Amino acid sequence: MISKLNLSEFVNELEENTTKGNPSIKGTPLVILTIFEDTKKKFYGEFNKSSFRLTRNSVFYPIPYIFEGKINVKNDSSTNISLKIKPIWFGYLWIRILPIFALILFNIGFITQENIIATEIPIFRNILVILMFAHIWYTIRKKKKLLKDFHEIFKISED
Repeated sequence: MISKLNLSEFVNELEENTTKGNPSIKGTPLVILTIFEDTKKKFYGEFNKSSFRLTRNSVFYPIPYIFEGKINVKNDSSTNISLKIKPIWFGYLWIRILPIFALILFNIGFITQENIIATEIPIFRNILVILMFAHIWYTIRKKKKLLKDFHEIFKISED
């Protein structure tokens, strides 16, 4: 990918749009530890003049992905960017496995109970667990939006 910004402009945009910190924390439930940090900037991560590791700067709705990239000077007016999107494994598995465990545990609890329970309660619990699966779709959508914002902020084309 090619950015229409030169190296110094690219690094300046990184400084303006990034809160410095370890991006691996933001995509996990440990994000609560960063609740008092600045969330006004779009990205959260680490960077220097040759590489960057960024994720979404959010406390309540983080995404479990890191945008990892290398910055190479192409010429005086553009920069070559190689970008990889990697999952933050703990957060990635948390979003995908927690609903499955909850669905299994709730239903095992329902099946093994000897008392007769109104059917509305297990149905309501299962609907809540199924709504947890909607977070997977939300995360994928947010990752695409963050990538689009990254392209817009850093004026990147797919050449």
